[in-house]
Amino acid sequence: MSTFENLSFETRWLGRPREHWAELGSTNDRALAWARAGAPHGALVTADAQTTGRGRLGRAWASESGEDLYVSAILRPHAGKPIGALGLAVGVGLREGLASWLPAAQLKWPNDVLVGGRKLGGILCEARWVGSSPEVVVGFGVNVGRSLFPGPLADSATSLRRELETAAPSRDEVLARILPALERALEAFFAGGFAAIRGRYEPHCALVGRTVLVDMANGTGAKVQATALGLADDGALLVREEEGPPRRVESGDVWLAP
Repeated sequence: MSTFENLSFETRWLGRPREHWAELGSTNDRALAWARAGAPHGALVTADAQTTGRGRLGRAWASESGEDLYVSAILRPHAGKPIGALGLAVGVGLREGLASWLPAAQLKWPNDVLVGGRKLGGILCEARWVGSSPEVVVGFGVNVGRSLFPGPLADSATSLRRELETAAPSRDEVLARILPALERALEAFFAGGFAAIRGRYEPHCALVGRTVLVDMANGTGAKVQATALGLADDGALLVREEEGPPRRVESGDVWLAP
């Protein structure tokens, strides 16, 4: 492990301090352990490679060595602050940080960053409670330098290198651009909840106005076809089936209908 003291970020608290590892099982696991040991709000873990990287619902995240960003931040929100839509706030920060390179990047509710319908990045939030206060780790991965993806990812994933006609920026350049944007998005979220950043998320949501298939998370595996209307002030996705009033989707998977 080495701590990169020579990399300066234009942030006030996010990424201070930072641990960087050549290889970890999971940056989220290391950040959770560091949080239990007392790491401060904003502490950051990064790695060149993960051997057991994971995404939402325990899905594996391909984590090639030296190609992409694998990052986890420790957050200590004040007691009583709602954190249910925290992953959406992270998405806002990622998209805004990447916008100078990829202004057309979109957000797929609840945890993906897309370019041209392909996945550029993903987000995983994990939390535990210490008394009445949450101790949260937010992890995200961004595909930066790789041009080839294994198996089914070949048709569903992309990277900065793939999308840019010029050479892709370095991982440190991307991280240095993302962290200030992420800090601003998190500060707004912690101050006013998702309602405070809804206007920064919804116009870039890849689902709004589209026909989607919704896993209603009822254990049956059934998918409901509906139109995505927008997002509620608490971050829930609002959808309407062919008939009936809008419905809230608070968890479960959502896909664009073919």
